[in-house]
Formats: sequence, structure tokens, C-alpha cells
Amino acid sequence: MIIMLFVVLGLYSFHRIGVELLPALNTPYVTVSVKYPGAGTEEIETQVIKPLEDSLSSVAHLKHMTAIARPENANIILEFDFTANADIASIDATKQVNAVRRSLPEGINEPVVVKRDINATPIMEIAITSNQPLSDVYTKANDVFKEALQRADGVSEVQLYGGRDKEVAVEVDKNKLRFYNLSLNQIVNKIKSENQLLPSGTVYNEKSQADIRLLAQYRTPDEIAQLQVVNANGIPIPVKDFATIQEKDARVSRYSRTNGSDAVSLSVYMNSDANIVNTVKGVTSQLDTLKDQYPDYQFTVITDTSQYVSNSLHNTFESLIEGLCTTGLILYLFLRGWRSTAAVIVAIPTSLISTFFAMYIAGFSFNMMSLMGMALCIGILVDDSIVVLENIHRHLHMGKSAEIAAEEGRTEIGMAAIAITLCDVVVFMPIAFMTGMTGQFFRQFGLTIVFATLFSMFVSFTLTPMLASRLFKRGLGEPQGPIWDFMNKLEQNVTTKYESVLRWSLANSKKVISFVLVLFVFAVSLIPLGIIGSEYMPRTDEGSFRISVELPVGQNIDQTNQVITNLEQYVSTIPEVTNYLSSVGSPTSNNGSLSVQLLDRSTRKRTVWQITDQVRAYAAQNIPNAVVRVNETQSSVAGVSGANTGGGPSAPVQIQLQGANLEHLVKANSEVQAALAQIPGLKDIRSSYTEGMPEMQLTVDRKRISFYHTSVSDVTNVFSTAISGQLAGVYANDPTNDGQDTNIRVRLKGSDGFTANDIRSLPIMAGDHQITLGDVAKITDGTGPVMLLRVDKQRSITIQANVTDRPLKEVINDVKQTLTPDVLGQDITYSFTGQATSMNDTFSEMFQALALSLVLVYMLLAILYESFVTPLIRMFSLPLGLIGSLLFLAFTHNTINLYSLIGLLVMDGLVAKNGTLLIDYTLTLIEQGKPAFEAVIEAGKTRIKPILMTTITMVTGMLPTALAMTEGSETRVSMAWVLIGGLLSSTVFTLIIIPIVFLYFQNVSIGKWKKIHNLTGWFRSKF
Repeated sequence: MIIMLFVVLGLYSFHRIGVELLPALNTPYVTVSVKYPGAGTEEIETQVIKPLEDSLSSVAHLKHMTAIARPENANIILEFDFTANADIASIDATKQVNAVRRSLPEGINEPVVVKRDINATPIMEIAITSNQPLSDVYTKANDVFKEALQRADGVSEVQLYGGRDKEVAVEVDKNKLRFYNLSLNQIVNKIKSENQLLPSGTVYNEKSQADIRLLAQYRTPDEIAQLQVVNANGIPIPVKDFATIQEKDARVSRYSRTNGSDAVSLSVYMNSDANIVNTVKGVTSQLDTLKDQYPDYQFTVITDTSQYVSNSLHNTFESLIEGLCTTGLILYLFLRGWRSTAAVIVAIPTSLISTFFAMYIAGFSFNMMSLMGMALCIGILVDDSIVVLENIHRHLHMGKSAEIAAEEGRTEIGMAAIAITLCDVVVFMPIAFMTGMTGQFFRQFGLTIVFATLFSMFVSFTLTPMLASRLFKRGLGEPQGPIWDFMNKLEQNVTTKYESVLRWSLANSKKVISFVLVLFVFAVSLIPLGIIGSEYMPRTDEGSFRISVELPVGQNIDQTNQVITNLEQYVSTIPEVTNYLSSVGSPTSNNGSLSVQLLDRSTRKRTVWQITDQVRAYAAQNIPNAVVRVNETQSSVAGVSGANTGGGPSAPVQIQLQGANLEHLVKANSEVQAALAQIPGLKDIRSSYTEGMPEMQLTVDRKRISFYHTSVSDVTNVFSTAISGQLAGVYANDPTNDGQDTNIRVRLKGSDGFTANDIRSLPIMAGDHQITLGDVAKITDGTGPVMLLRVDKQRSITIQANVTDRPLKEVINDVKQTLTPDVLGQDITYSFTGQATSMNDTFSEMFQALALSLVLVYMLLAILYESFVTPLIRMFSLPLGLIGSLLFLAFTHNTINLYSLIGLLVMDGLVAKNGTLLIDYTLTLIEQGKPAFEAVIEAGKTRIKPILMTTITMVTGMLPTALAMTEGSETRVSMAWVLIGGLLSSTVFTLIIIPIVFLYFQNVSIGKWKKIHNLTGWFRSKF
């Protein structure tokens, strides 16, 4: 009933455990975004970013601060350490922004603080199409659909792309402005002041009261035309005399299409601490409601990252079930029939279901890590039960009753069972308490195995002996038949052959040790020879990719749209493509992107990398005048921080150049890109810095401004209003805009095509007379940076590149050799960010955890066996397992990565079981009076069956994971092969090497005791 108690609690907890791709990683990001209409990149840096940086740098737990300045936009990304709370961090950041708000320019929009990394990729992309005009679709999406999706739990922001804005355009004739002696500021102020809706108080009478409101809002755009502006001569001039007023679509600044048709797209982003599956469920629920309420609008989900999550978890669960079935089959063959199999295999469901309860209490979720832990520990769960049951069988063969055999068999093997179980526990405990990203990433993996292993030990000490005493009351009753005769003969032959091999090995111990030593050196040398590469995480085929396009600076949006249309037409011919969504004009007019969704991996023959290479080849041949980058979706690469600058997903190789002098930085940027192009395996090299944005630079003459009695602010207002226009209020409740407010914007007619001479002749009011802009300012043509990047308050340039056909570690080493001081130039430093940094930190933490686990295992065994030598003998199992792990990595073309390193750690616990079983029984026989040599032989013959059984069950339990070709399997494969290779080589060599080492230490110990005894006798005779 105690077992049933935990099973019932586990079943109750099952439906209350969340689901996500990866464990909830605390990677707190907060982004501060500020829009400053009309401002250039350098103005954004100087006037907006620097004051905000100074204020935000005092926020607690701040790890890195990355600022990105673009025309009209500033983004500051705050990355906090793992101990920070994202909610508190966002509140602190908001306070610091408010503290410095007054020192920021007046023309900025209110700063927006969001709890996410601004460079994170959206979890969903939704295309909206309709027969309505595109401007109406955009209005409905902005005012209704966007608001509905933002209400979903876990959503941080919803961004709109495509569509058209509506505006009431007041286009002023420049010549008439001069003729009537008017200024743009006068017109803007007049339109604003005449558009009022104000409370004017309350009137009371004997029985009631009534509020008084001033209703002076524009009811039609024609009312603006009837306004009169008083010029400098005191003459009222109607607006219609010098301007045209019309309601129209605003100037096109963006395009969005789905499968070639115009659309408005919504990109949904989630909070940095939200659950992706639950967030998508909430968004989907809102989307279903919108579909019912607005049947005239079609909603197409282009990208849904939760689908990959669900498929990956489903496939992991399938591998778990397949492992359970193969383990059951092996047990059935080895244990001779259903009764023995049932007594052992019951440990798997009871342990796993009971583990659900422990996971629920610990706040874990079903994710790749916890499910992978369950899949890999299927073989571990039956280990204890196999060992106990096999010993019970041995006592039954001695003629004992079922109850006595169950009790004595369990008691005799109890120490070994406890030792092998606690070895697993102490191996995984260091994982659970590791700091940093790796600790967060694998905590659930390690502790899930610990929970399951402890429950399996409890089952093997209680339920397994109890079932054995009931099932074998009438004796073993071994089945008869050709299969069982074959198994009996096979076991006898293996035992006989093993005895002869063991005796020969003990007689030729030096040859055997030398052979194994050479094999170990060969296996380890595969790493420095480059045959086994290194990377942070394996690449995963997630069935989607993104194409980012960048045209030369200065190209307008129409040119960019032509290139994107070209790519759309080509992508539509790829048979594996199901949907694609294009976006043009974000973040600048010369940028565009294409999100492409493919068929499920099981229904297509080609991998995503083969398809993206095909797209790259087409772009290189047919779009020579643009930089086209193709990035495969890699949502399974978690916890990678770095200065991605919004130009598509972050790349595996990220190099950050830093220096105080911008000219030196720009020069180093060119040199480094040229050097990287010569390194094999690097592709899609790009930089965050782009020089050459054409601009007209206005330099004011302060003496002339003072002479004409005007001001810099007047000059600035005229300059910005004339070109980009100035907001002059709103046309409230616009009936042609779905009842929403429409902006009223004042600009000069034909300002889009103004030349420098047109700008020089712009009129400015100086007191009661007019002057021109050219009278007080000098206008020159120049170029300015498209984007400026600052990291930790220093100017920086980030260079990114994708990696193909080579492990990341090899590429990083080549990059380090290439980036010499001659290439970097004066006062320029560089550092790696992203996956390279994560890989180094992870490898360091993993090796520390491995070393700690070895120490803990040694200490544990020293306590259990009350010996310093016995645990040392057991430690030889790890290098013996390492031989097979490295060889299998090489044979299967896998790399050393985060998962395979965890596999090595897991292997350390698994391979020790065989040595522990062998040594434990050898010591028992020696205590019974047998000589060490005979005890080793007898222990080997007795323990070879449970050792082979546990090894084969663990290997077959992991084979479905190792051979999987489904979504998400790439991450699990390397870990499974490490374990399979390590178990096989360790089992073979442990049965030979451990007895040799044991006898060596036994003889050395006897010799040392004799020397100590003789030395003691000599001292007594002398003194």
C-alpha cells in the first residue's frame, strides 16, 4: 500500500505538471524602447541613449547593457544575472527611466519598458487577410486583434507589420506660405488649438445638476480647411488658400505578404519567464474567439514554435515507451518467463509514476530534459530489481523456500544495491547544484533521475522481494522449449568462455593492461586530432528558416520590395514549403525578411540545411546587389546571450569589437570580415555596422540666428515639419477609420522629393518678418551610420557568422589564430559572445561537476566499504567507459557538446555498477575464507549474468533514443551514444580489468602490511 500511495499521488500530479520545450530558464531581459521622430542615429545616441545608460547602469543584478541606435529609434537591452527576478528588474528599470525622463528631448514618444529581449524571435506569426481595404485591415488589427492577443497570459508584446496607416494630410504650398507671410509652426498651433474637447464646469438648479463641456472637435476634415491663420501682418488667411486637406493612406513605409498576397501580420512575443506552450494556448484561444467574431477576416498561423515543442516532447515520450518495451523483451528472455519479468518490470511504471509526484512538489515540468532523464533511466530503474531478483533466483536454486530466498537474497545483495543506487544519486547531485545556465538547464534532468532511482531502490527492497515470494511459492518452474534451451546453452557458453578469458588475462595482466592503455590513449587522441569536434549544442531540424535581406544603404522600400518579391516567387517553387510570410521595411527601408515554414520532418526527404543551401545558392546567383542571409530556426539552443542587433536570429559565431574611436572600430570591422571570409566553414558573415546612409546635414550659424532674432528650436521645428511632417492633433472617431482616431499631419507639399535648394528656401518667422532656412544654416550632403551599437556604455561592432560542415570549437580556434593585433588595429579589443561564451562556460562547469561527482562517489564507497582501496579500484570503470563513449561518438559522427558531456557524467554512475557488483561479491567470498584469486574467478562467474542483464537492458532501453530520426532527436542522440558506447566498453573491460587491478591492490596491501609488521617488530626489539 505504501507503493500504491506514491503511485496514486503520482497519477494525481501527472495532469498538473506543465509542458514546455526546455526547463524554465531564468534569463531575465528587460528592454527600454524610445521613438524619437525625425532624429538621426547620432542624435539618438547622444540625446537619448547616453542619459538612459547613465541612469540604468545602477539597476541591481545588471549583467550586460546593450544599446542600439537607429534613425528615430533607441533600444537598450538589459541582461540580468540568473539570481534576478524579471518582474522586479522591469520595475527597477522603469523607475530609472522615469528619473531621467525630464532630461530627454521633448520630441520623443514615451519610453516603453518590456520584460523581454527585444531581439528574441516571435513564438507565433499570424497573417491576417480580408477583402477589406488594407488600411481598414490594419486599423482593425491594431485596435482590436492586437489588443485581444496581448491579453493572453505570458504575452509581452504583439507587433504589427504591413498594412497602411490613415492620416488627414495638410499639405502646405511652400510658395504660398511665403506669399502670405506664414510659418509652419503657426499652422500646426492653429489646427491644434481649434480641436478641443474640454470640461467647462457644472451648473446647478434646485433639483438637478448638469456638466458643461466644450465640444470643438473636428467633425469633418473640411472644417480644417475653413480655419483662418493670422499672419505676421495681422491678416487672417483661410487654410484652404495655402494648403490642400485630404484623408488618405499615409506614405508606404512597410509591406507584408503571406504566400504572395498582401496581408497584415502579427508577431507575438512572450515574457522572458513565460511558458511557451501555455502562452501559445492562450493566444490560440483568443484567436479562435476572433475568428468567430470576425468571419470576414482570415487568420493564418505561419509560425508556431510550440508545435515543434509538442512534437519533440511527443517523440521523446515515444522513445521512452519504446525503451520500456525493448527492456521488457530483454528481461523476458533473460529471466525465463512472465513471472520473473513481472517482478522486475513493475519497478519501471511504479518508479516513474511516483516520480511525477516528486516532480510536482519540486515545481518541475514535462520538458526535453525531464523526459530525457526518464527515457535514459529506464534501464537504471530495473537495475536494482534485476540484481535483487537474480540473487533470489540463486537462493531458490539452493533449495530454499520462496519467502526465505526472497529475504536472504535481498539481504545478501543489499549493500551492493544501496551502493550502486547511491552512486547514481551522488553523480547527479552536482548537476542539480551547478550555478549558471548549465545548472538551470540540467537541474530537472539530474533530479528527475535521482527521484526515479531512489524510488526504484525502494521498490527493489520492498515490492520485488514481496512479488518474488508470492510468484515463486511453487518454485521457479523454468519454462521448456527451444528458445529457453538456446538461452541456457548461451549463458553456459558465455560463462565458460569468460572464465577461460579471465584466467588467461590474469596470467597475462601486463599485456592486457598495455592493450587497454593503448586503446584509451587512442580514443582520447581523437579529440585533439579533430576527429571528434566540439560545439555548444547539436543543430536541430525544426522545419523552418528565415531569410534576411539587406540592400545597399539608401535604397528605398520599393527596391527592397522587388528583391523580397523575387525571393517569394522562388521559395514558392520549393516543394517542401508550406507557408511563407514576408516583411519589408523593418527596421529600415533597405531591410526585408521572409519566414518560411516547411513540411514536417517525417514527410520530407531533405533536411532544412539542404534546403537553405539551395536558397543561398539561388540568392548568390540571382540577387548580387543585396546581402542575403539564411538562418535555420534553432529554438532548442537555450540561454545564449549576445548582442544580436535585430538582423535575424543570432548566429553561432559572434565577435564583439570594442574601442573608443569609431574610425578605428570601422577599420577593424572591415579587416576582421575579410579575415573571417578566408576561414573554411564560415558563411553569412555580417556586421552590425553599416556606413553610408545618405543624409542632408544642417549646420546652424549661431551668430546669424542671434542677428535675426530666431532660435535653434524654430529652425529644428521647421526643418523636421517640412520633411517628415508634424503631428497636429487627431481627427477623433473617424467614421472612415472604423471609428478610431486618425492623425492630422502637417507637411510641405512634395517634400518627399525636396532638394538641398528647396530646403534652403524654407521660410522661418523671425519676429514679424520672414527669412529662409539658408539665411541661418548651412546644408551639406553627407553620410551617417545606419546603426550604432554600444555594449556596457562603450561603442561596439558585432560581427556574426553561421557555421557549416565544421564543429564550432574548431572554427573558434581558427578565428582566434586569425584575429591578431595586426588585423584588429590600434586600441581595438575583441571578445566572443553567444554560443562561444556559453560553450566555454558550460564545458568548464561540466568538468567541475564531473570531478566533484568522482570525489563524491569515492567518498561514498569509502564509507560503505570502510576502505580507501576498494573505491579506488571501482574508479577504473570510468576510463574504461570513456573508451567506448569516444569511439562511438567518432563512429556516429557526433560531437562533444552539452548533451554528450552530460552523457559522460551519467555514464560515470552507470559503469560503476558493474565494478561495484563484482568487487562486492569478491569481498564477500574472501570474508568466507576463499583465496583472493579464486574469489575473483568465482565472483566473475556468478555476477556475469546480472552484469550482462543490466548492461543489455540499459543499452536496449536507450537504443530507440540513439536511433531516433524524429523532431528534437538531434539533441538526445549524442547523449545516448555516449552512454551505449561507455556501457559496452566498460562492461567488457570491467569483467577483465577490475579483477586484475583488484588482485594487484590485494597483493600490494599484503606486502605493505608485512613490511609494517616487520618494521614494528624491529622498533620493539631496539627500544
